Amino acid sequence: MSTRAEAKAITRARLLDAARESVRDEGAAALSLRSVAGRAGIVPSAVYRHFESRDDLLTQLILDAYTGLAESLEAAVGVGGDWKRAADALRSWALAHRHEYLLIYGTPVPGYQAPEETVGAAARVAQVFLRRVTASDASLGDGLASQLDGVATAFDVPPSQLAQMLSNLAQLTGFLVLELGGHFVGTADPADLLWDHVVAGQTRGGA
Repeated sequence: MSTRAEAKAITRARLLDAARESVRDEGAAALSLRSVAGRAGIVPSAVYRHFESRDDLLTQLILDAYTGLAESLEAAVGVGGDWKRAADALRSWALAHRHEYLLIYGTPVPGYQAPEETVGAAARVAQVFLRRVTASDASLGDGLASQLDGVATAFDVPPSQLAQMLSNLAQLTGFLVLELGGHFVGTADPADLLWDHVVAGQTRGGA
């Protein structure tokens, strides 16, 4: 790598670190290139050499979050890890990367439209769970089966298996949004036992 390329990579990394700090301190909705430049100690005009807009920067943060989560899940489950191992790895990552998790599974950022490239990153996470769930015995109905058919075909699974994975994963991701938001305080706090109960129920249901 040339000296110029190295310098550019270092600056880009500084900007991304500053952006993550901004999301942590002020929330994703308040993210701006000017504030990120200030945190990184870089003149605002220089930011545009790396990111064309706030949405471009936000997209990179989302891609990095999905990639980090996918890598963590894949490392945790290995070749033969089961649904529980994948679920526990999801929770461990969420608790260790609260703001990154909420960026991808929490409240959408007003005015931001995620580009197509984020779909592949999200699918990498979904595939870890899809490989560890079995098709539901319950009938989907023609409407839902038709709705899921295209994606199920792309993943090479029956629509019923995709539906089961989406249902279970929605329960897990929603649980974690509640946990990270402090909504189990005073009831199931810490939430370890409730989490185990939820995951065990999913496993009995075919995960």
